[in-house]
Amino acid sequence: MAISRYRRMKLLPNNAAEYSEQLKARGVKSITHFSFNRFKSIKLKEIPNLQMEVQIWKTSDRYYKFAEQYYGDSTYWWVIALFNNKPLESDIPLGHRILIPMPLEMIISAMEI
Repeated sequence: MAISRYRRMKLLPNNAAEYSEQLKARGVKSITHFSFNRFKSIKLKEIPNLQMEVQIWKTSDRYYKFAEQYYGDSTYWWVIALFNNKPLESDIPLGHRILIPMPLEMIISAMEI
């Protein structure tokens, strides 16, 4: 069962003046953006039955590869990034422990406000 991170986002039209040239070039009056979901910090004791896998960061590692390996879907890379509070892979030093929270549905529910 795939859970889209966009499922509760609102669509917001944008016709801001700074985009006027791009909008004109595209022949549209506005573009549409997704709103952002807010995520809360997770207290591990609030999540019963949470399981963790540990990966030691290597040169070729990427969040999307871990998401594919553990969740079966590379688009859930952002769950691992948020959970580890490391949004950019370039922020992760070699040898750093990356926690992979599971099951996916449980961790996503716990992160949403």
